[in-house]
Amino acid sequence: MNSLTLHNAKRQGASNKEERHYLDFIVSGQSLLKILGIESYDVITPFGWGIDKEYERQLLKEITLRNKPSLETGRIMLYICPECGDIDCGAITAKIEDLGNKIVWKDFGYETGYSGVTEEYSNIEPIEFERHDYFKAFSKL
Repeated sequence: MNSLTLHNAKRQGASNKEERHYLDFIVSGQSLLKILGIESYDVITPFGWGIDKEYERQLLKEITLRNKPSLETGRIMLYICPECGDIDCGAITAKIEDLGNKIVWKDFGYETGYSGVTEEYSNIEPIEFERHDYFKAFSKL
C-alpha cells in the first residue's frame, strides 16, 4: 500500500499567471505529478490555494467519497487549472474506489468539460491507500 500526504507546493508566477501556494499530493514520498509524468503541466491540486473555499470543500467531499463526483464521467479532479479551477480549462482526473480496507485511485487521465477524457495515462498502475491513512491525510483540511 502507498502512503498519502499533502505537502506545501508553489506554482511560480509570471507576467500572465498568478503565483499559487497549494497542497500537493505526495504518494509514498513522490509528487503525484512526477508519478504521472506530467511535472511540466501547469496544474495544481484544488487544495490550499484558497481562491474559493466552497469549491474546495465540494472537491474535498468528492475525493473523500462523501459526495458523488460532479463530473459526468464519474471521475474526480485531482489537479486543476491554477487560474480558475474550471474543468473547461482541463484537469487531471481519476476514478476513486472504496474497496473497504483500501481506497484506490485509478484510470488517470486529462479531461475537459466539453470533450471528456482526451488523454489516458494507461501506463500508470492503480494506486492503493490504506483506508484510515487516506482519510487521515485529508483530515487537516
